[in-house]
Amino acid sequence: MQKLVVVLAVLLSLGLAQTQKVRVGLGYLPDVQFAPFYAGVVEGLYARRGLEVEFQHGFSSELYPLLAQGRLDFVVADAEDVMALRAQGTPLKYVLALYQSVPNALFSRAEKNITSVRDLKGKTIGIPGLFGTSYTSLQAMLRAAGLRESDVKIEQIGFTQAEAIVSGRVDVAMGFINNEPIVLEARGIKLNVIPAGPYNRSPGVGVISTDRVLENAELARRFVQATQEAMALTLREPRKAFEASKKYVQSLGEERFRVLEVSLRLYQSPYTRQNGLGFSNPQGWQSGLTLLKQTGRVKTDLPFTAFFTNEFLQRGLQVSTSAAK
Repeated sequence: MQKLVVVLAVLLSLGLAQTQKVRVGLGYLPDVQFAPFYAGVVEGLYARRGLEVEFQHGFSSELYPLLAQGRLDFVVADAEDVMALRAQGTPLKYVLALYQSVPNALFSRAEKNITSVRDLKGKTIGIPGLFGTSYTSLQAMLRAAGLRESDVKIEQIGFTQAEAIVSGRVDVAMGFINNEPIVLEARGIKLNVIPAGPYNRSPGVGVISTDRVLENAELARRFVQATQEAMALTLREPRKAFEASKKYVQSLGEERFRVLEVSLRLYQSPYTRQNGLGFSNPQGWQSGLTLLKQTGRVKTDLPFTAFFTNEFLQRGLQVSTSAAK
């Protein structure tokens, strides 16, 4: 009996030793947009790979210093941030694409008749500030219309885009295709929405780490591939992922399920259907870096390949279109 107890104790200690804590920063307030990560924990996908995942929510500007200091292992935020920060010497690298394109979108009341980027001339455009992908996307959209920033009035309004449209403070606002337009349309407000993805072809939100963390390739591979599986689960069973999110998002109302549904459209692209969920298209990185350099947002001689890798991903992981509905 004593030998059995010793054996069980040894086995238990080995099991505990195999479990590794991973600290993940989620670049916004708790919300259903992070459903795959929540579901990955609740449904045991990370645990099956020996990972104990701990989340920290916050604005990305607050999370990047923690990542650089080694107090976080991964951060979920914008691809553009990797290009900007690595160009400045912070050794960040993007390892998984949650969104295949930027989620930014210009939206306005239908009666404003702003249906294309050419209609922006002379308009007042509300934007959180002259930073981040919102600003880059606006720059790309103006360039596509042959407009300069002086041809419009840009008003920095913080994260009050929906209210600014309702009150008439601005003609059009830069928000997110899976957020403000959904909220306003649910209130019966008719809108025109112009997605930024066709103009700013940079990869979208994804998982970012540091060169130091990625030296442990086995850990990176386990986390990245478990996250791929969580994305697949969320596509196949969005309701299950939504319910899992309730463990992390207080008072998650049914109206936010629509936000998840629209977000899921950003997970797949022709490139992922060829390579697998989570892969980011090298052409998007080349295009995104070129845009940032042309607009003066980034100065670097680094090649676009320095900012991302697909090496930790499981190739060929797919979810059929019918299963994703």
